[in-house]
Amino acid sequence: MVRQPEAVRASFRMKAKIPLVSPPLGRRPSLADVAKLAGVSLMTVSYALRNNPKISTATRQRVQRAARKVGYVPHPEIGRLMHLLRSKRMPSYQATLGFLSFSHDAPSPSHRYTEDVIAGAKSRAVSLGYTVDLFNVDTAQLSQTRLTTMLKSRGIRGVLIPPLPAIEDCAQLLDWSQFSIVAATYSAQNLIVNRVVPYHQNNIMLALAQLKKQGYRRPGLVLTGNLVRRVNFAYQATLALHQQQGEFAAIPVVTLDSDYPEKLAGTIEPWVRQFRPDVILTAENAVQKLGALLGPRFGTKIGVCLLDHSGTGPYAGVHQHPRIIGETAVDLLAGQVQRGEVGFEEHPRVTMVEGRWFEQAGEKCRG
Repeated sequence: MVRQPEAVRASFRMKAKIPLVSPPLGRRPSLADVAKLAGVSLMTVSYALRNNPKISTATRQRVQRAARKVGYVPHPEIGRLMHLLRSKRMPSYQATLGFLSFSHDAPSPSHRYTEDVIAGAKSRAVSLGYTVDLFNVDTAQLSQTRLTTMLKSRGIRGVLIPPLPAIEDCAQLLDWSQFSIVAATYSAQNLIVNRVVPYHQNNIMLALAQLKKQGYRRPGLVLTGNLVRRVNFAYQATLALHQQQGEFAAIPVVTLDSDYPEKLAGTIEPWVRQFRPDVILTAENAVQKLGALLGPRFGTKIGVCLLDHSGTGPYAGVHQHPRIIGETAVDLLAGQVQRGEVGFEEHPRVTMVEGRWFEQAGEKCRG
């Protein structure tokens, strides 16, 4: 026997234990309608629609079914007003976020950039009502199970991976299915997660435009091997495009794999003498190695442009706004925590922060 529609509806009401109600015609469905249909309080509805883990999974699902049933859609203006009201109150405790870093021997500029990202992230987390635990991860000493247990025992619900000094395979680092995750780096690989990073392609385009204005036509790119991979080859690709368009001389990229000055000289000197770059684009960790090899040694001054300017020092370049990168990463992570989104993303997003040109007053990019 085929059931009639009313019988089907009655069966649904019995199974879901939700009374069938509808708002009066012509009125926008409200939270009160959802609460009445689901048989819960307004506060429970508010938490459940934001996937707040304070509400059990079963209740959240019941409330969300009720919202769909009555056709409830949040009113954007009311949502904006509530955000303004909440922002005027002192933030209450929300959750604990874990910031992971790895033991390394990176040069001080890499440390400084990472420290600035973490400082921005921590400041933003505190302003939103989150506490922060910083973990220095030693993969040789901590198993996946042990690290996961440590984070869970401290009440950590969201994990931020700050910039790393080298490429790390992080797939087996944790049981990622138990945490919300955001990475502020490309170096944490084999993770299908949302990321916040500098807009590397735009940053080098900004640098090249400024160099062109200053009369440079033979820019050379000198990078460390780790940095090449950490920026997803964006620097080389962008410079090559400008070279192909005839804006600059075709000078091959130099990748430094050695930290020893005597070995660097064997790489840099022949390159400079053959291709005669008038300015070198590089990073702070590389410019320290190049310092003794540039300038009067070649009979002329060679300009230096930093692609990761710290905001101080004798060179011009692009400041990547590491603190803003940290703040943006926490904004993204906090949203995932509040919505109860854990594990890997089906469609991961990359948020890029544009850099700003930084130049010493009245000076060209001279070394």
